[in-house]
Amino acid sequence: MKLIRKAKDERVIAEVNRIYKIGFNFLTVGILADIVLQVMNIHVEVHTPLASINLLEFGVVLVAQFLCLALMGRKGLMDDNAYAEADRYPWKHYLMQGILAGVSVCVLICVGQYFSGAAWASLGLGYALLVFLVQLVCIVPLTTIILLGITYVSFRYALRRRVQKEAVLGEDDD
Repeated sequence: MKLIRKAKDERVIAEVNRIYKIGFNFLTVGILADIVLQVMNIHVEVHTPLASINLLEFGVVLVAQFLCLALMGRKGLMDDNAYAEADRYPWKHYLMQGILAGVSVCVLICVGQYFSGAAWASLGLGYALLVFLVQLVCIVPLTTIILLGITYVSFRYALRRRVQKEAVLGEDDD
């Protein structure tokens, strides 16, 4: 199934490639810094269920993603797909992405809980499906709302930047 039916603009592709290059370099430097800290045995003790997650790596990945998003917005682009320079917010496209992301997150969480020995894992298939359904009802709407919020803010910022650029170009023509 092809979600994007429009042809991609080569100018948009070139701009996005430059932005992703910056994001990749930031991510690479952050991961290398984390490796150096691990080799030097400098780590922070965390006593939570998420202690197995390296918070520096997680933070670097998030910052790299938001850096790319901000740089695309400054160029007047909201995404790297056919909706990069859309004049209207593509609700259906991002609603479907949010729902698919929510279901994927829910499946990953349930599988992780099952293999880590969650209490419901030994109670049978009925309880496992009930837990999955409850998590699905909670996680999918939350993930969808977060994704729609981030993409809508990105769309508004990119649209505002495009309008500003067009206004500057219009003044130069006069």
